[in-house]
Amino acid sequence: MMGMDTISLGSTLGFAMEATEKGILKEGIEWGDYKRAAEVAMDMALQRTELGRLLSKGVRFASTELGHGSEEFAMHVKGLETSAYDCHAAPGMALAFGTSPIGAHHKDAWLISWEVQHGRFDYTREKVEKLVEMQDIRGGLFEAIVTCRFPWVEVGLELDWYFRLFKAATGMDMNMEVLSTINNRIYTLIRSFWVREYGHWDRAYDTPPAKWFKRPLSRGPLKGAKLDYDGYQRMLSWYYELRGWDERGIPRKNTLRRLGLDFVIPQLGSIVNLN
Repeated sequence: MMGMDTISLGSTLGFAMEATEKGILKEGIEWGDYKRAAEVAMDMALQRTELGRLLSKGVRFASTELGHGSEEFAMHVKGLETSAYDCHAAPGMALAFGTSPIGAHHKDAWLISWEVQHGRFDYTREKVEKLVEMQDIRGGLFEAIVTCRFPWVEVGLELDWYFRLFKAATGMDMNMEVLSTINNRIYTLIRSFWVREYGHWDRAYDTPPAKWFKRPLSRGPLKGAKLDYDGYQRMLSWYYELRGWDERGIPRKNTLRRLGLDFVIPQLGSIVNLN
């Protein structure tokens, strides 16, 4: 009714609770005070108070304004708040959040289920390859042909059916090999757009919140778990390599040419040095 995303709202309220607990945010929200949380949510929509105006812009803005170390527990990537998957012990899912073009969203690659079954604490190239494969399917196939992913995710409909139905609707042949090129083109073009908009690029934009690296889980069966920063950066480098991007995360000239994105080179080259 208020036009607010429920995931970003919940993450922002959680940020406000932690900032209140640490004494950074005055007159905020105490943990568990659901009545106050509802009041603040309404205030965020109507922006009647300074608190409502501050939080209405999300955790990246709020943490920048508040300072005092609140940036460390501002749970976002590229300004989008994380959805409901804690990644202290899930480096692959952390990389999925980190490399999603729109920020910390599970839409492009819900890797955590596969990761738990195949070694959740591992920092392997195999895991990065699986992430790219999943991005190609979820962020590529389903988005490119504008169809729902749930038949595949929830009831196990084989991917081949999507190609068969696509051909029935359009007369065009499609398979994963062709689609892989299309998906790489999509992800590389989106990355080129972001480099242009930012005017530069830094690996930090593809790195998840500091809290997962610096503050271990304090309770539960995975108590003490946290992400290894070097391990994550190693996986990020493999990801760039698989996408044909350089160590900064910027598409290489030969990648742009190979994908038929030559028109991007002059404008991108005027902003950053292309390798």
